[in-house]
Amino acid sequence: MTDTVSIIISTIAALGIGGILGGYVRSWSEHRREIKEHEHQLKQTRYGCILILMLTQLNPEEGLIKAKQFRQDLKNADDVKKEIETELLNAVVFAGDEVISSLSEFIRNPDYSAFVRVAIAMRRDLWGKKTKVNETLLDGIFKKAGNN
Repeated sequence: MTDTVSIIISTIAALGIGGILGGYVRSWSEHRREIKEHEHQLKQTRYGCILILMLTQLNPEEGLIKAKQFRQDLKNADDVKKEIETELLNAVVFAGDEVISSLSEFIRNPDYSAFVRVAIAMRRDLWGKKTKVNETLLDGIFKKAGNN
């Protein structure tokens, strides 16, 4: 089987079609790479916005002051909650299953542990990294700060 493939490739190259085929494959590969880069940039941007919205929901007094600098339409905690729900619907298009699932859970039960689970899911989706960080590792920090 390997000899047959080798003979076919040699024949195609000898006929000059190999250059055309090689150019097509390079073009297709470059196009796929550009799509992946664009997708990754979109995820980074959207995930960053979602995390900021989630933090604002967890601490609206402080978060809304900062959020209004960029989003004047966010007037209260209910606006923030609705925006997170909208982000979830949009995330169905680009986010990984784990991100969608953990974000849904955050919407149902917003607390710092759920926030950390969403952030970890986003980290895995963006970078494919495994991590030992979890909500219990960071739990004491949030409790000291007087948060959920």
